[in-house]
Parts: sequence; structure tokens; C-alpha cells
Amino acid sequence: LDERYDQTAVLISQVASLGGATGEEEGKQGRDDSKAVAGDGGQGDVTAEEHDGVLVTCPDCLQRHSMPQPLNSTRRAFLESNPGAMDVDWFGETQKKYFEGAEIVKHGKGMVLTMAPFEKVYLMNSEMHTSTNPADFAMLQLVGNSISLNVDMGADGPSCGCNVAFFLVSMPGQGGGDHYCDANCVGGHCCPEFDLLEMNVHTLQVTSHACSDYHKPPHDSQPSSCNHGGSPIVKFGNGGKDFGPGDLYTINADKPFEFKMEFPVEGGVLKGHITLTQEGRTARQSMNNLDSMRQALEDGMALVLDAWHSNDLTWLDGGACHAPESCNMKPTVFDSMKLEHLNHEESHRRRRSGGGGGGGTTCPGQASNCGCEWTHKNGCSSDDGSECHCRCCCEHQGGECIWQT
Repeated sequence: LDERYDQTAVLISQVASLGGATGEEEGKQGRDDSKAVAGDGGQGDVTAEEHDGVLVTCPDCLQRHSMPQPLNSTRRAFLESNPGAMDVDWFGETQKKYFEGAEIVKHGKGMVLTMAPFEKVYLMNSEMHTSTNPADFAMLQLVGNSISLNVDMGADGPSCGCNVAFFLVSMPGQGGGDHYCDANCVGGHCCPEFDLLEMNVHTLQVTSHACSDYHKPPHDSQPSSCNHGGSPIVKFGNGGKDFGPGDLYTINADKPFEFKMEFPVEGGVLKGHITLTQEGRTARQSMNNLDSMRQALEDGMALVLDAWHSNDLTWLDGGACHAPESCNMKPTVFDSMKLEHLNHEESHRRRRSGGGGGGGTTCPGQASNCGCEWTHKNGCSSDDGSECHCRCCCEHQGGECIWQT
């Protein structure tokens, strides 16, 4: 893999410095590049500083992802020569999507994410790296739906100090550069972020980072509105027996496994159910309330992949690893990505609100098995298709809902 990326090797030093690598020359280069990108203009720009080689973009911000690479002539030429066309099962239809700059494997159904040279790639609808137009991104709308894919970190895969990230953000951010944004304002722009996977062979973490002032992109949130540390957070492994390197773990991270996350609406509340599967064994955990991310996930979020490293990633893997950490820079393969509609009754049965024709049964008042307190907090603007939404919002709004049978 390293030979394939010789033409971009000059960019490694930038990423190494941001990930906590040592070396005065590497650190200086990373700091200079990060300041150039963070100050690229646009609403909501955040001044970036570095402390001990770690990018800090606001007083409470945390480094959770790496800086985008500058789009210089060398980088542009490399991206244009590697369109990254990959087949994705998009709600029952095979569609061609693009991770420009990525190596495509598995007969066009997978891609390799490398630690060195560093990559940050976005899932696009056509051959382009990034865009100011949200329509150019292959936006994932996950409310009432699921996403699954196969993950292969390989034997002796990414170690302590490595962070292999497969995540969603409300790109594009406003301003220039790569138009990247996340909940910790890396690159100078803030927006909601949902980390589907942040992992190495010792731990796998799923994290929601909402921004309370969310608007449909392009929009920059204020740093103070974003949940920098994330909540809720789910961890597999990290000292537990459900995930780790070796056959003594339920999911052996040295072997391929399937990741799947469902986003059903249950009782009017958006939830997340995560399942890891390998050779007939499963590990499951759930997020019981994702309503703070609901609108962003409903509007659609951009899929981002990056892999970076630090000498202290104990926020991720501290239950199994200890600082100072040393990443072994191993790559990861993702393949067979699939988006599906859920078959759960609450996420799929539809009805019309406010009268409308179409027949069916008028929903009664509040049912005993529907807790409707959420209507006072979250309102009824997001129609999830559930019977409880129909009943609770009819009572809350004093209107008529027509249940579509």
C-alpha cells in the first residue's frame, strides 16, 4: 500500500504531528498546515491552536478526528487518478458511489483505509473529492433504516494508539478548504457528528455528537452548541470480553466481522441498536435515546472515513491500552456496505396527519402503552410513522390523524 501512495508521502508528516507524533520538524509542519486550513474563512470559523501537537479549536473541543489534507496540486492529481468507484447496496438497488482517493478491492465492493499515507475520504455521488453542494454527497438518511458492512482489520491489525474511523457529519461546512466539519470543529468548522465506528483491535466505540443549533447543511454550528465529548457512547471491548484480539473474545478483532446499526423509532423516540456478528456469534448494545441527532440523521449526513494515530488515545482504548501508545499503522478493509429500510412496525407503518384522504382508521386518544411525555420536549414535527406518534401527536395537537392500513 505504501508504494501505491508514494506521491503523497510528503503529507504524512502533517497527519503524524496532529496525531501526537514526535519530532520537531513534523510537529512544525502539522501546526503550520492546521493553521492554514482552520483560518480559511467563512461563517463560524474557529481559531485553531495546538498544544503538545494536538489540535485545539475551542476551549472545550477535543481531538477526535484528523485535519483534512490541503488540496495542493499533488493531492489533486492523486485524487483524480483514483476515483474510488464502489458498489453499494442502496436500499435494495446496487448503486455506484465514490470514495475518491481510496483503493477499491473486493471486486468493486470494498475499499482499503490506510494509516500511512493518511487518507480522509467522503462518500460522493460522482467522481469528486468534496463539494460545497450537499447534493453531491451520498447522504445517509438513517432514521427508520439500518446500515451494515463487513470490517477486516486483519491479523495484528490497528493497535493501541490507532483510530480507524467510519463516521457521519453534516457536511459541507461553510468556508473553503475541504468543507469538512465535525462536532469538535476540526478544520475550523462545527457541525453534528455521529461516529458509527471508531476502533482498533482493542476497542470499538459508537458515539453521538449533537449540536443544539443544527440547521440543514451547509451550516456552521457554534462551538458551544456541540457536544464535544459525545453522548450517548457505547463501547465494545476496551477490556471487556465481547471484542478484542484473539479467540477468547466473542468478536475476534483479528478476523473479519459484520457491523450493523439499526435506527428504529420506538415509542416516539429514536434509538440505535448495534450488532457485531462473526461466525455465528454476536455482541449487541443499544443507544436508548438519539432524539438530539434525529433531525440531522433524518435530513441525511455525509459518510467520512479516516484513520489517524496518537500517543494518547486513552479516551478511546484506555481500558485496554496505556499512554504513551504507539500505533502500528496497519490498514483496514471495509466492504459490502448495505443500507436497508427497517421492517419494524413502528418505523414503517405510515399515516397522514391533519385530515387528508386515503381511508384507514382514525387514531384514538393517548393509548396506555404509549408514553407521550416526549411530545412536550421534542414536539411532533418529525413524523416517524409509528402508531404512538399518531396517537400522542393527535392528542398533543388536538388534530386528526388518519392511520393508513
